[in-house]
Amino acid sequence: MKPEANPKTFSLLSINTFGLPFYLGTSRLKRLMRILLQRPVDVLCFQEIQQNTYIPLIWREMKDQYPFFAFGSRQLVPKGGLLTLAKVSAENQSFVAYPDRGWPFSIGFADWALEKGVLRTEFEVNKQPIVVMNTHLQANYLGNWSNANFMVRIQTKQVQYLAGLVRAEAPNALVILCGDFNFPRHAFLYAELLAQAGLVDVLADDPRPTYIPFPLMPETWKTALDYLLIRYPEKNTIQVQPDILRLEDRAMPRPHQRFLTDHCALTLQVTWKSQTDA
Repeated sequence: MKPEANPKTFSLLSINTFGLPFYLGTSRLKRLMRILLQRPVDVLCFQEIQQNTYIPLIWREMKDQYPFFAFGSRQLVPKGGLLTLAKVSAENQSFVAYPDRGWPFSIGFADWALEKGVLRTEFEVNKQPIVVMNTHLQANYLGNWSNANFMVRIQTKQVQYLAGLVRAEAPNALVILCGDFNFPRHAFLYAELLAQAGLVDVLADDPRPTYIPFPLMPETWKTALDYLLIRYPEKNTIQVQPDILRLEDRAMPRPHQRFLTDHCALTLQVTWKSQTDA
């Protein structure tokens, strides 16, 4: 009788850190990092790291468990505001900006200035190639999801570009696309991305919101804007266990002091058997 193979594992957490510029998030980011260290995973994907001075801050807090840092180097702000941490070095890393990021003199100035795009890191875990794409798409400040909205037209081009990146990956790779997509599931952009890229939303049946708006904001914004999307490899034996976590600093005495970010964290535990185990 053939002994049962040990399952291979990989874990990831993705979160929009609400990393405001001008040192406004310094204390809160330190506390967020310490909370994340209590939930160790293999890879951490951060969005909204909105100034370069946050990189050494995060490095000091996380380097012992996450010695590998990937980001696009740029004056003042990491490219796209994206940062990926890992327990082991990536085989490859790269950043690409979305070709269409709007215009500097518009309501979307912050998105244009941040140079939003995709931070790609590639790992090999027990002979399984794993590609992690950390991204943050253009914000739609108007909340109108029709093509008549110029912001939706920008998002549409970004979705098409993103789908092309996923399709270009090797068929034997597990592709994990995660981040803040800035559109809800009922927007046509969501279905278009999944269909064009061959992706599966592993939290599609979970009704919980991932964005928690501040008081006085419309309740319609309390929805899912962050996703864990997967393209399974050929000869798939992969199983996934995702979750949504609302992170708070419960050590702080007052509710407003417990606040860490306006987005929930998305977590993913992946297990599989290698082809030789079958």
